[in-house]
Amino acid sequence: MITKDLFGPYDRYTLSNEELEVSVITLGATVVSLKHKGQERAVCYDNPSDALAGHGFLCKAVGRYANRIGGAAFTLNGKRYELPANEHANQLHGGPNSVDKRVWKVEILEGEALCFSITMPDGDNGYPGNLTMSVTYSLRGSVLRVDFGGETDQTTVFAPTVHPYFTLGGASCLQAKMQVNASGHLEVNEELIPSGVVLPCEGKFDFSTLREVCENLDDCFVLSSEHACTVEQNGNRMEVWTDFPALQIYTGAKLHAPYQANQGIAIEPEFYPDSPNHPEFPSTVLNPGDRFCKYVEYRFF
Repeated sequence: MITKDLFGPYDRYTLSNEELEVSVITLGATVVSLKHKGQERAVCYDNPSDALAGHGFLCKAVGRYANRIGGAAFTLNGKRYELPANEHANQLHGGPNSVDKRVWKVEILEGEALCFSITMPDGDNGYPGNLTMSVTYSLRGSVLRVDFGGETDQTTVFAPTVHPYFTLGGASCLQAKMQVNASGHLEVNEELIPSGVVLPCEGKFDFSTLREVCENLDDCFVLSSEHACTVEQNGNRMEVWTDFPALQIYTGAKLHAPYQANQGIAIEPEFYPDSPNHPEFPSTVLNPGDRFCKYVEYRFF
């Protein structure tokens, strides 16, 4: 079932079945509620002004490029592209005033899914090509699925994600137990820009078995399975499945008030950060005539 109302000046669409209920607004294709059996499972914006400010990217769609591009620049087909920096000297989550702060078009697909789409013009935040991005939310039992699409009229780079913060009923996400199917994690500098080295998952990064998170994370794990990770807390379990090659996990230690630090854990399916500057990383190049297709499923138990 799909219903529509308002979240301040923005349209809000609610998709529901017997297990799940997800509400998404047209601003940033942002989830403002995600309930499993009536219990809220996401840390979401409470009001439109916070959603527009976008601190922490709570449950927003992100593009053109999720995570960081070092030095706010990259070279593509021999041409250097300078991007506006919005985190130190780097670009984060597509740049300032990107799609997370814009109003998207929405289409209801056969009464069972919500497809949000937006077009970014050539040169937007420094990127080449007119690019159309879509994010489709659908439910199947206790599974929330998000499908990503993209098409461009010029060769460009494209690496979208969604940025949900999950809570499974505990006071702190550091007390949640997590297991990650990863072959390694990216070595990064103090500004979280990858060196190009993939390190083994040891010490605080070893989630080969289910264990408490314990320490703050803002790290990219290289996935070895479409069953990316499992999180458990207070008798609740969530599995994340995706065909993206990596997973950024962030404990929310720097969330802005009134959204409590460590309340939610962000689990972001993605390509490696700074891939355009690392030819050894999986390519994020999208060419005209190609159709970008990736998915993530959040499965609740």
